[in-house]
Amino acid sequence: MTFEKNISRILNINFLQDLLQPTVKQYQLPPQTGDGTCRIIQFGSNAIMVLFDCKSLENYTYFVQDDTLLHISYFKEVHSAHPCTCTDYPLQPDTFYSHIGFCGKSRIEYEKHTPVKGIHIFLSPDYYDTYLSKKIPDSAIHLKKAITTLNQIDYFPEFSLILDQLYNYQETSISSLLFYESKLTEILALILQKSSDCRKSLTRHIKQADIIAARQIAEYISTHSTQEISLTFLARMAYMSPAKLKYVFKSVFHCSIRDYRIQKRMHVAKEFLYHTDLPISNIAKQLGYQTSGNFSAIFKKHTGFSPKDFRVFSRTCSYKNFSSQ
Repeated sequence: MTFEKNISRILNINFLQDLLQPTVKQYQLPPQTGDGTCRIIQFGSNAIMVLFDCKSLENYTYFVQDDTLLHISYFKEVHSAHPCTCTDYPLQPDTFYSHIGFCGKSRIEYEKHTPVKGIHIFLSPDYYDTYLSKKIPDSAIHLKKAITTLNQIDYFPEFSLILDQLYNYQETSISSLLFYESKLTEILALILQKSSDCRKSLTRHIKQADIIAARQIAEYISTHSTQEISLTFLARMAYMSPAKLKYVFKSVFHCSIRDYRIQKRMHVAKEFLYHTDLPISNIAKQLGYQTSGNFSAIFKKHTGFSPKDFRVFSRTCSYKNFSSQ
């Protein structure tokens, strides 16, 4: 699937499919679909920026199925009650999201009748591996590391400022592409700089030995995710106090130990649901939940699906890799 066709399918529009030249389009949502606008800036055939300010009449879901697509998102307003699969949590305003290579697995759902305002940036390998690398050697490698470092960071005021500038700029003529391209470059430079600052901060405040210990704890949790493990036990294993372990772990993995363990349990649950016909009550028991109702509630909170619906959906849609995220 070409880059343009993939993005067209994600955005549920048609006109990108035949466009190879740089262009700026203002797209009005059809009345039967919702209310609002979507401004789409296409930088040739390898990069697209989407500015959206709208609300849908129905829950709107899109999937990213390109295993090479670099996807950056930032929301000024969003009220999604359903977790997106690339975060395992509902989308939050003023939060930076980014990922690459989520083939067949990345799902984002916007809640109906609620405003959604923000930006999507889609970059193809032709852009980050070829175009950027010609300008700055190894920039693609650094960019991939940067988006991993910053994914779900909830304090990024510099990005919010650029987004405000983009929304305040209403020009859509062909000459406006110079402005949009400069902002895309500024965004990528900012991401690289912010990532570098985060890594320096982590290195400065946390000893390398503690970072290694936190990763060992994470590996232990991953291999014992179905067991109940006390914080005291993990702290003794890491040779830290419980308070210090909680701080170091969250600094390294950007989530609490409890949330990390739940994420790993949900991963195992997806494997069971996709690959076996075990009753949901049996799966809940194997994962350490006392009741299937408790397991189902947590599973839906973190995936957006009930266990039963996930089993049907993953198999019907042939998303063989969906459960492996």
